[in-house]
Amino acid sequence: MKVILALICLVAVVSAGVIASRLGALSGGLNQRQPQPVAVAEPEEPALPPRRVEPAAPARPKAPAASNHVPAQPPPAQPPAPLDKAERLAQLRETFRALAKGGPKTAMRAAKQLTDEVEREAALLTLVTEWTHGELQPPQRRAAAVANFGLEAGLGMELAHTPEMAVLWANELTEGQGRAAVLEHTALAMLGTDPAGAVALSQGLQSGDRSIFDSVIGNWAQQDTDAALQYAEQLSDPTERDAAMKAIQSVAPVGIGAELRMQDGLPVINRLLPGMPADLGGQLQPGDRIVAMAQGNNAFVDARGMALVDVVQAIRGVPGSLLQLQVLSADAPPDATPRAVAIFRGQIKFKR
Repeated sequence: MKVILALICLVAVVSAGVIASRLGALSGGLNQRQPQPVAVAEPEEPALPPRRVEPAAPARPKAPAASNHVPAQPPPAQPPAPLDKAERLAQLRETFRALAKGGPKTAMRAAKQLTDEVEREAALLTLVTEWTHGELQPPQRRAAAVANFGLEAGLGMELAHTPEMAVLWANELTEGQGRAAVLEHTALAMLGTDPAGAVALSQGLQSGDRSIFDSVIGNWAQQDTDAALQYAEQLSDPTERDAAMKAIQSVAPVGIGAELRMQDGLPVINRLLPGMPADLGGQLQPGDRIVAMAQGNNAFVDARGMALVDVVQAIRGVPGSLLQLQVLSADAPPDATPRAVAIFRGQIKFKR
């Protein structure tokens, strides 16, 4: 048994030696130098004829390379929303409030350029409100003036108490009848502070029509008859003087100073004006009924059934002339005998 094991061991040792020798031979062959490749010369290409070299064009400047970073663009501006009518009018009023603080002529001309009538009215009303500090006429009166004389003239009358502004307004914004109305209204407003200036302003407006002058001097006579008479008497032109006296006496007549009314077909004395001939004479009383009238020493004319305007006309006359009346007292019966009253006419005078 031992002999067999020894044989097996021997065979294994021999086999290992054979294998080791073969591996060594193989390793030596691999370590031998490998053959290098041989370079083969390529055939040369035929030479090309020389080319003509053109001069190079001048180099154009290159635009800078666009950056890859694009700056953010702001969004396009949105147009402002259109103003509605109310906003537009409010903005317009603010504009003309500012203009009112400057030159009045510039403000008036700016308003005149407005073609929209509502906007022009708002602008003009803003100006007169600023210039009068809000002291305006009642709306109904202003509306009537606008209806009668037009927008510009009707609003211009609001400036009557500032004559220089009113005259400028009339010249810049009105014409014809509207202009005359503004200036007449202004002259009448001046009577309380500058009556002579008022009459002078009205005289400059006559242009052959005396109605404005007559209106102004007549209103002056109603406020201060003596002052108006003194003005008229100093006029050098007889025609002008007579016309002024006529205008004065149309409102402050020559008469007896009795206010009349009609009652049961007879003129009745309603009241006596203080300081006038009927009052000073002491023969007439309120309530007396006038039965008949006589001019001077002429025959009496029955007053029964006469129109009041005709009675008034018969009572009026020239200063110092005689008027005779037949009068029944207020408590006298209709068939009573009237009493006779003689009165010398005088200039009726007012003082307010």
